[in-house]
Amino acid sequence: MNLRVSIVGMGRTGTQAARRLLEAEPDIALTLFDIEPDRCEDFRGSATLATSAREALEESDTIVLALPREREIDRTLERFSDGNVTAPVAGKLIVDLEPPAAERARRLD
Repeated sequence: MNLRVSIVGMGRTGTQAARRLLEAEPDIALTLFDIEPDRCEDFRGSATLATSAREALEESDTIVLALPREREIDRTLERFSDGNVTAPVAGKLIVDLEPPAAERARRLD
């Protein structure tokens, strides 16, 4: 079974993660998304370029978030002020590459 991973956020951290994953696991099913689609172009042919964050979340069992602020995480996960998440992430592993502050980590849990 192929490893299916999506990376949301293709700034420096997300781009570096994508390169390392492709080097370590050439057969990986990698899906990428960034609100600036041009950031994903270097990976065309090596990864699926999603047209939305939701599509990237649906495609994989492991979700890697490389987003700079909690606001972007909330939008990506479709998380509301009551803590309810409506994005399709149930049962998936979510990895946040931007270490959260302690209070944010408690809220994300």
